[in-house]
Amino acid sequence: MAKGRQKHQDYLDALSLLGKDLARRAHSKCELSGVSGSLKPFDLEDSSVEPDLDHVVLVCDDVHTLLEANKIDRPRDTMRYLEEAVWNTEVAIRRAAVRILEKVDEPWAREAIENAKSMDAY
Repeated sequence: MAKGRQKHQDYLDALSLLGKDLARRAHSKCELSGVSGSLKPFDLEDSSVEPDLDHVVLVCDDVHTLLEANKIDRPRDTMRYLEEAVWNTEVAIRRAAVRILEKVDEPWAREAIENAKSMDAY
């Protein structure tokens, strides 16, 4: 048990080392919604992979909740900012936007996913 705990702590330490680079890349705003305030990193990979800017995004609490959710039960129009996020030059941001959009059953969301795919691998 202590071995797993240490491994998790090592992962969290590595993730925290990305903080300044993430904040600089994000201009201290949520990389998907553009909201400033309380932000935290979200790793699109699991904790068995070394944290890296290529698969970590800096997001607000609301977007963090959307990324973790299995189902989204809110007005979908409040997430239209994701249409812009799929055009971002950072692959991690596009991947995060698509992860949320895949949970939205709306024509605009499907179109945004297709846009992300057209940019190459997300």
